[in-house]
Amino acid sequence: MNQNAFQEALNIVSQRRIRAKAENERRYQEINQKIPEIAEVNYQLAQTASRILMGEDIEILKRQNLQAQRYSAQLLTNHGYPADYLEMHYTCEKCQDTGFLENRYCDCLEKLISSASIEKMNQETHLQLRTFEQFSLEYYKGIFKKNAKGEEIDCYLKMKKALEFCKQYAINFNTNSSNLLFFGKVGVGKTHLSLSIVTEVLKKGYAVIYDSIGNLLSQIEQEHFTTEKTEVSTLQMVINTDLLVLDDLGTEFQTAFTKSTLYNIINTRINKHLPTIISTNLSRALLDSQYDERIFSRLYAVYEIWEFLGEDVRRMKMQEKRSSQYL
Repeated sequence: MNQNAFQEALNIVSQRRIRAKAENERRYQEINQKIPEIAEVNYQLAQTASRILMGEDIEILKRQNLQAQRYSAQLLTNHGYPADYLEMHYTCEKCQDTGFLENRYCDCLEKLISSASIEKMNQETHLQLRTFEQFSLEYYKGIFKKNAKGEEIDCYLKMKKALEFCKQYAINFNTNSSNLLFFGKVGVGKTHLSLSIVTEVLKKGYAVIYDSIGNLLSQIEQEHFTTEKTEVSTLQMVINTDLLVLDDLGTEFQTAFTKSTLYNIINTRINKHLPTIISTNLSRALLDSQYDERIFSRLYAVYEIWEFLGEDVRRMKMQEKRSSQYL
């Protein structure tokens, strides 16, 4: 997480506090005009500090203030206002829009830092979103392939079912949605449907991280072994984002660190009940041979598995483009 994200989050918190104070002042002015009796009560309450300095009994002042506050609340309700109308209303009541609780960041500030960092991260990956409307089933018509079990499958019907599932997944998405594992050869639609889900989930206001697994693990490893620490690390963001989409499982450079980190991400997000979508070009057999039992078992025990079948759509589109140039 860079300093710009941290400063952006602080600015948002500061603006929230300014707005809360401005709104509170507006409400006081409104009530003082509409209910003159409260104006006198508010004036008496405002004199408390000076009366203490003048030596008046603190306990007596406390009792008087409580009575004045109850009277003020009663006047408000009598005139159709909520009893707490003149209280300060913060976006985050825990930290009162300061961003801090004692000597640590408030959850609201951490979430803002993460959101700003995630947005920057996705910008740096040159994320090109897709839509379900752009996904054409025409490229799957008349194509039959054998699935992992050796059964001959109509690719059009298979991918039509996958498309409808992904649409419903995006429509009904929440942070308790299921984990998904998409596997199939290059160019059969895994990335397109993953990005279409991302498009819809972002519209709902959820935080999403999408990247190739190799890029993310490389960034996490770089941060892990550097002496320069950040407020919110890439690993923290990956573990806590509302939706994590990892592309190209199996293409990452595998070391003891990356394997351990991958397991940590998958396992922690399962424990937090946060959804993850993983796509891979590897077959089940290759996944089994490339990853240890800890990772493999969680993918196949917890993730909903979708096999994508068809020809390489990207190659077919390139052939169409070349053909059109000669027409």
